[in-house]
Amino acid sequence: MGLPFFSMSNPYDSSRVFKAIALTSSSNFSIGSSHLPVNFFNRVYFGGFIDENEKGKISSVNKIQRSGLEIDINFGVDLFQNNDEGWYVNFQNTITSGAKYNQGLFDVILRGNTGFNENLSLGETAFHFRNHQLFQFGKFNHKIRYGITIGNILQEINGQFGRYDFINFTNPYEWNIISNSNMFAIPNTNNFLKKNGHSLGINYKISEKIKIIKNLKYNFEIKNLGLILLHNNIEKINFDTSFTYSGLSIEQMLNLSDSTNLFNNIFSPKPFSENIFLITPFEFNTNIILNKNKIEYYSGIYYRHNSQYFPKIYFGLNIRNNHKLNFGSILSYGGYNKFQIGMNSEYQINNLRATLILQNFLGLVPSTGKSFGIFLKLSWEIK
Repeated sequence: MGLPFFSMSNPYDSSRVFKAIALTSSSNFSIGSSHLPVNFFNRVYFGGFIDENEKGKISSVNKIQRSGLEIDINFGVDLFQNNDEGWYVNFQNTITSGAKYNQGLFDVILRGNTGFNENLSLGETAFHFRNHQLFQFGKFNHKIRYGITIGNILQEINGQFGRYDFINFTNPYEWNIISNSNMFAIPNTNNFLKKNGHSLGINYKISEKIKIIKNLKYNFEIKNLGLILLHNNIEKINFDTSFTYSGLSIEQMLNLSDSTNLFNNIFSPKPFSENIFLITPFEFNTNIILNKNKIEYYSGIYYRHNSQYFPKIYFGLNIRNNHKLNFGSILSYGGYNKFQIGMNSEYQINNLRATLILQNFLGLVPSTGKSFGIFLKLSWEIK
């Protein structure tokens, strides 16, 4: 997203290998849901009583819902060989957590199963949590930016139920569960470089004008498209089973170790010695931009793979008021949310530029807004 810019060399010094150096940084934080208000996440993190309003509206039990969190921090350097081409190096730490599930599964956990009289499908249920370090380097010019990404997998948790999995409630205390699930996890290590998983991917971005229409250009970008290798300390749950849970008897409640062993035999992760290959959670973004009468109009699509992430469609505009103050807005649909209305502002004085992006201003009212995201960018150019 944002990238502070520092130029620290004399472009007329021909004896230097690189004519200019640009230090870059960007960060992003967002949290949201297709049905839960921001207050729900506040209660989960800070503690407190979750009332009925904070559980969201009651919908059809088979309606697919999504919730997720994203934290992304980047630091890098662009090394210019001339005015518009050179090499880049970047370090990124990305943390994401997401889940896709039926409304009914959420209601069973948060509201209870007394009113259920039908099968509750688990076929769409999937979740993940990941923490990846990504080292990126490559070349760029005024049109194309390309390179590779080498990743350290600090933590990776993935879960997916089978297509025909379901829970049937014959009464409040008896659950018939049919499941063919696949879940695995790897923990972090203390060593900075030697991790339990690694990845390798490619990056490619092209920006070019569309000649048939004046002042119109397009961007196409794909980041970290490749493979993940999980090779050590893998814990896996993979079972194909049918069983009935009929509550706890008095004897089991008095001897909790027996009942704990019952669930541990079914759900406890087991060490897994074979390597696991996954497709990286690559990012895809494409958009078109039109500049007309000091207004920049843009529209595009963004998607992140294997993250329970629904493709996001967005439309926006930026008003270039003068050299000091610019502002704009954006309307989007998708990701972990439904509709979002965002806004941004940019203020520049001399060589200092400050940009504030609010991804959904409705999230400023936590009791009603279903997402919140903020990004702050500071730029300082030294000539």
